[in-house]
Amino acid sequence: MNIATLRKTCLFAPAIGLAAILFAIGCFRQDQRTITIRVPQMRSPACYALIQEALKKIEGIKSTRPDYEKRTVDVTYDALKLAIKNIEFVIAATGFQANDIEPPPDARARLPEDCR
Repeated sequence: MNIATLRKTCLFAPAIGLAAILFAIGCFRQDQRTITIRVPQMRSPACYALIQEALKKIEGIKSTRPDYEKRTVDVTYDALKLAIKNIEFVIAATGFQANDIEPPPDARARLPEDCR
């Protein structure tokens, strides 16, 4: 190996290392999305608190925001970790209808009267 080849190698080595680091970081990226889920029984902050508590336990949920007038919940989540159906089923398991997913009857029966 001559000096000229060695110099070229030394110039490209940091660039190759930087490219490898950027590639590795890109593999751990997030696909953050926000969806709106219809929750017809959500009439009050007490109802939302039940939904929020259930969603807090799910990895990939970033934030939630209720709209009591429209009876919806906006959920920001990492789409690489969760699908919309996962979120709907968690809300339904709490006892609330989530879009077209009906809750199990026993879960609905456990809800406070004003949330049924």
